Amino acid sequence: MTSPNQGHTAAAGTLGADGLRDGDVITSPTLTNLVEAAHGNGILRLQDTVYGMTSRNEPNTNSPGWCNRASAFTITVHGGYMVLDGVLYSFANGPGSSITINLQNTEAYGISTSLLAQQESLYTIYAVASSSSSHSSAHIRFAGGTPVISTTGLYPPVAEIHLTNPNVAYTEKNGHAIVLAVVRCMFAPGQGADNIDIAEVNDKRVFLPTAPKYMTPVVNIAATTGASAHTVTRNTAGTGVNTDLQLKGVFGASDVEAGDFGGAHGSDRIDVSAMWVSHQNYDTPGGSGAAPGTGDADYGLGVAGGKDSGGTNTPTDVLYFSGQANANQAAAAGGAMFTTRLGSKGVDIGTWTKGSSGTVAWPITANGDSVFVINTATASSVLNLVATGAFPEGHTIEVKKSGGSGTLQFNGGAVTSYQKWIYDGAAWTQLI
Repeated sequence: MTSPNQGHTAAAGTLGADGLRDGDVITSPTLTNLVEAAHGNGILRLQDTVYGMTSRNEPNTNSPGWCNRASAFTITVHGGYMVLDGVLYSFANGPGSSITINLQNTEAYGISTSLLAQQESLYTIYAVASSSSSHSSAHIRFAGGTPVISTTGLYPPVAEIHLTNPNVAYTEKNGHAIVLAVVRCMFAPGQGADNIDIAEVNDKRVFLPTAPKYMTPVVNIAATTGASAHTVTRNTAGTGVNTDLQLKGVFGASDVEAGDFGGAHGSDRIDVSAMWVSHQNYDTPGGSGAAPGTGDADYGLGVAGGKDSGGTNTPTDVLYFSGQANANQAAAAGGAMFTTRLGSKGVDIGTWTKGSSGTVAWPITANGDSVFVINTATASSVLNLVATGAFPEGHTIEVKKSGGSGTLQFNGGAVTSYQKWIYDGAAWTQLI
């Protein structure tokens, strides 16, 4: 079984000599590429998620970014996709294509090193953001390092220009670069303008992960795992992390180690968003039809308190997103934080019994239920569902009165059958 990483780790390839094995020479691009990968820079392999592809695991031939010797002084670079500073680029004409680069001082896309008798040098083949032919060839450049005399026992140094000035004589907006290969060249009179003969092509590629994103449930400090720690307890009413406030307070809202997510830096909002998996909280609603308070686990949910219509608990996994709402978004101060579900909706089906006349304002939030089917059982009573807190643009609320002698409202307006509302970032508009 092969791996696409074997070119780098095990020097797989016809002229591969140094990988990451004991006794191999490790050059700096191995380490700098790891730093780049941690920043999100690297190659995207389409093959990684096409599990039935015959060539999926091969490190060379059709693998993007693979470099091989074409002649004494030319290198073939196989195309693919890469990410540099958060932007996707196609390099070497893209997957399934390739380019040939000349390691010569006549090329605008590189800095060559002319060799003299007994000298050798290392060339760095790297990818850049610029597509201009005045300083790159389909996003590919090369740089030669300082030559050394091989008989002195010195190993030639790797060029460093790609770390500080990837495109010479050009001021980059995106100055990131990733190394594809380090090429070892020996003196060979008459081989091109620089008298070089390619002896080794050492793979230095780094691939970005493209596999499905696996996420474990986020629960607060009150939750415990099972005795064998093989699962997470999610059947406790208030241990889910459903809001930005709960996320930053997983160690305790008033604890000295509480986080700063959703907070402010001076007078400005901290401009950071988050996405995580947790279970929806739930609770048994209070007596006499009273609305939950901000400290209750079912705050923001409907009259069933987050339980299914059968009255069971619902510790189902929910994907949450938290960010700034539209209000004041253009200002540096930023808008209020909201948290909402992605890909699912909270559904509340229940009967509300107040026991006496009067109106109850029931808060519903962006992270809570968004579909309500409610029987208002008590005559002369009013249940007013009030959208509370920040909501994202496009959020919808659906309300249906399933029966009962009481009155059902949404934001103060009567709901006699079925209504659907949408939020435009500033106000709610009725669709149905």
